[in-house]
Amino acid sequence: MMADGIDWCARALALRGVEMALLKGEMVTEARFGSDMTRFADTANLPDVRKAIAEADRNCAISRGETPARTRFAMAATARPY
Repeated sequence: MMADGIDWCARALALRGVEMALLKGEMVTEARFGSDMTRFADTANLPDVRKAIAEADRNCAISRGETPARTRFAMAATARPY
């Protein structure tokens, strides 16, 4: 669900900073996006941050009128007779 008034592109950029800080080993527990704030516990892990980045990227693309990138793809399969 998208909240009105959130700049998703700025949020994605800020979350990438959080991701880089986690990769560097710095202790980042919160990130501010204007009046909006996301708090990560000390136990925040990289997959949680990357999931938030993916959500922000998707909402950023939607806010710009673009079609967001697909995240799931169907696998091709062929049936062989016995």
